[in-house]
Amino acid sequence: MNYPKRVTKLCIILLLALAFTTSGHTQVLDRIIAVVDSGIVLESDLKQRSIEVAAQAKELGSFIEIGDKLKAQILERLIVEQAQLEIAKRQGLQIDDARVNETLSQIAKNKGTDLLGLKTSIEKEGKNFSIFRGQIRKELLISAVRDLEVRKKIRISNSELERFIKTTGGQIGTAPELLLSQIVIGLPTEPGTQAIGQAKAKALQIREALIKGASFDQLASRFSSASEATKGGDLGWRNILELNSAFAKPLANAKKNTLIGPIQSESGFHLIAVRDRRGDKAAVVTEYNVRHILIKPDAIRSKSDAKKLAENIRQELLSGVQFDKLATRFSEDPISAAKGGNLDWVRPNNLVAEFADVMTKLPLNVISEVTGSSFGFHLIEVLGQRESDISQQQLKDRARKILKARKYSQEIDSWIRQVRANAFVEIKI
Repeated sequence: MNYPKRVTKLCIILLLALAFTTSGHTQVLDRIIAVVDSGIVLESDLKQRSIEVAAQAKELGSFIEIGDKLKAQILERLIVEQAQLEIAKRQGLQIDDARVNETLSQIAKNKGTDLLGLKTSIEKEGKNFSIFRGQIRKELLISAVRDLEVRKKIRISNSELERFIKTTGGQIGTAPELLLSQIVIGLPTEPGTQAIGQAKAKALQIREALIKGASFDQLASRFSSASEATKGGDLGWRNILELNSAFAKPLANAKKNTLIGPIQSESGFHLIAVRDRRGDKAAVVTEYNVRHILIKPDAIRSKSDAKKLAENIRQELLSGVQFDKLATRFSEDPISAAKGGNLDWVRPNNLVAEFADVMTKLPLNVISEVTGSSFGFHLIEVLGQRESDISQQQLKDRARKILKARKYSQEIDSWIRQVRANAFVEIKI
């Protein structure tokens, strides 16, 4: 480590170890228990996390003694989290307030309330809502840095994709897709027999609560250690082949509205809710040969002026002026403007909803009314329509997605271990 970094760390330690004096008495603000690169873990962090672990166990009807061994495991988790936050800091990653608010709203929804109700609930538990909000921001930041650092390393070559399709294409084509949610009771990096037993017991208690009618979303938000916990454990639609191989067999014949697990993996014990199931059949979609002219409001042109300009252009089109000439002259979508406004063959699900809604209802060779979207104001004309079988393309897309998911699952654990190994860590207890 270079000299400036050592000085920075020393300054941090000295500042946070300072005390303030009241009536001649010294009162310690907090105590640093670990330095992680340029960040720190405070004694209050360890105490708070220990309280949360004990509270979660109590809610499930069990008691956990926070002894030295468990404290060491909790501290190790805090160190690994801080090491990931340090990477995010170096990368310049940030989570804006809108993203935090969106996540908090989802948590509130999972609990059957709104943001104000969530705040009230948190404070009734004796917690500081600002601290809770900060923790959510940290979790989102850790998730973002994991995706950036791990996903950017994943490459799927065309030859690899073709080999995969040849060996498993039939399985991909016929395997069902499942709408899944999960609760993961996490395990430490090197779990002992006791830790495994405690995690399994906790998973079984949660399963029992779910069978008795407890809300899956709420229990996932409260107890799951997985990144999707803030979304009530929602994993979305997944092909069985995208998942950890440990889940493939238990889920192979799982029906809609069933609970599977706990299933043990390297990450912990998983409880999986199968919310829906659908087959993977040949896909035929409607495509539209469409062109448009886009007029955008900006700092100089107001929204009303932009709409009026679009209306004037529409009148010129109706009077017989050629679409491609006006698109080249006025459209502010540079790629399509260079082609006379032509977007070529497109599918509705690849377009903004307002545009797609007009396009799918518009008769051929008719100029639309001025259509507003988040991009600005559009004039739309559909030149043709066709049905397209995208089974092979869909097969390739799904195969690529499966390969990426598999590689991500393989890489994430080794990446976290590497992060821990590369971090400068100085434990002070």
